[in-house]
Amino acid sequence: MIAITGATGLLGRFVCAHFASLGVPVVGICRSTSTKPAQPGVTWREADLADPLALARALEGADTVIHAAAIVSFDPKQRQSLLEANVQGTAHVVNACLEQGTRHLIHVSSVAALGRSKGLPHIDETATWSTDSLESDYGLSKHQAELEVFRGQEEGLTVSIINPSMILAPVTDGRSSARLFDYVWQGRAFYPTGSINYVDVRDVVAALEALYHNPQPGQRFILNADSLPYREMFREMAQRLGKKPPFVEVPYWAAIAAGWLSETWAAWRGAELLVSRQTARLAKETFHFENKKAVNQLGMTFRPLAETLDWCCAAYRQNHTTNN
Repeated sequence: MIAITGATGLLGRFVCAHFASLGVPVVGICRSTSTKPAQPGVTWREADLADPLALARALEGADTVIHAAAIVSFDPKQRQSLLEANVQGTAHVVNACLEQGTRHLIHVSSVAALGRSKGLPHIDETATWSTDSLESDYGLSKHQAELEVFRGQEEGLTVSIINPSMILAPVTDGRSSARLFDYVWQGRAFYPTGSINYVDVRDVVAALEALYHNPQPGQRFILNADSLPYREMFREMAQRLGKKPPFVEVPYWAAIAAGWLSETWAAWRGAELLVSRQTARLAKETFHFENKKAVNQLGMTFRPLAETLDWCCAAYRQNHTTNN
């Protein structure tokens, strides 16, 4: 049996559906407030990452656990929430796995957990964590979560880690990469100067399946199809969505100023944060995360961007056409 935390999230829902389609008994773990989709072959159990006793009960009987639950935010006000959910929550998952005698924990991390330093544009699995200004609270929380996973390894748990880049999927609920499609759909004019690394959600699921069948103890794998300047990514999206692409490049100083103003406005009015100084700093950088290890050791073949965007944008257009 396989148990999946964050089973109703952007990645988790695809992971649940895929393993269920293989005939693997699947337990989807989510909070009591989550909307559980009707998925044949998936048994739902409720547990919050902050509740270690509930997590231990939810993982009972699972020989493999995929830990995909996490908070993604670049809002400085969310720093404590990120550390509690992503770090302490992962510690609780590790402890529950040890208590239940779980055979294998596959931890879904992020490329944000890898060290990013100026002057080193190509990053692979040997990168070490950096505390310079290019890192974010989210990246810090995912890095510290990995330390909890490796602590579990020291205590006898078999662990593997994947580090996906921006996961592109046909979702329309405004979470994670869905915000990119929202941005282009709304006809926004501005784009940042840097580049974006991306991966198809189906390729992430394929990597998880490979690790499920053939565990790689103590190993991490970057999952990244390629990188592309934001301007070109937005242009490709706009073409498929029938929208005008963003056409005004935002200089770094203006992006930082916009982040500061957005943070101030959000704090004053309690509004949703659209951009922050952390996202502005990262969006001006050009990094490429290498996927050679995943290709060579997991046999990965990453989908081309055109195939991914055709799939995602078709679903996005259908959803918005139906609902409007």
